[in-house]
Amino acid sequence: MRNALVVSCMHRAGYTGFSGDGLQEARPPDNATALPAGAWGYLGAEIAGVQGFHPPRRTVPGAGPAAVAGEAYDTTRVDCDRQASERIGSAPGPGADLIGRLFADSLDATGRDQRVTEATARWADCMAAAGFQADDPAALLDRFRAAPETTPAELATARADADCTTRTNLAGIWFTVLAGYQRQQIDHNAQALNAHRDAVRAQDARLTRLLAEGDAGPTP
Repeated sequence: MRNALVVSCMHRAGYTGFSGDGLQEARPPDNATALPAGAWGYLGAEIAGVQGFHPPRRTVPGAGPAAVAGEAYDTTRVDCDRQASERIGSAPGPGADLIGRLFADSLDATGRDQRVTEATARWADCMAAAGFQADDPAALLDRFRAAPETTPAELATARADADCTTRTNLAGIWFTVLAGYQRQQIDHNAQALNAHRDAVRAQDARLTRLLAEGDAGPTP
């Protein structure tokens, strides 16, 4: 929504061909190509055989026809960016920090849970039997993602990872345990989380109203 406010501001200033030019985020991958590897193992043998442990390539939008050079253009764009930030305002309350902390705590608890550690050990034994040495899936992911390009060895390792993840049900166990810890967190922090939910809904309604106003906003 912030990008839409900037685009609207630029149009009001006369740059009617402006479409985002670097403000728009890269298009996210769909569920079929999102990186499926993590501490839970590898999900999807078909993806493993073509993508390995590298994230999918994303297409970044081009600058568009309105990428005009010049001081006036640059000044207007900076001012529109400032106006959008001011109209949106800051994130609603401390709830976002709480959610981040709770999520990190749930991941830590999941990684230390005996059910997960035992499943991970079975996964490591499966990988060793297939000819691949790895203590845990996260270390395997870090090892290959550091390389600049995907290699045949990486693809073979990813396929073995996906197979062992299925054989040991590591992902099923990992996500079940994670969900359990997160349900406990929701119950224990219901009041603060509900307040944050209400604040986010209020901010979303304000942003929707700002977008609906369109050209009614201030001109740089």
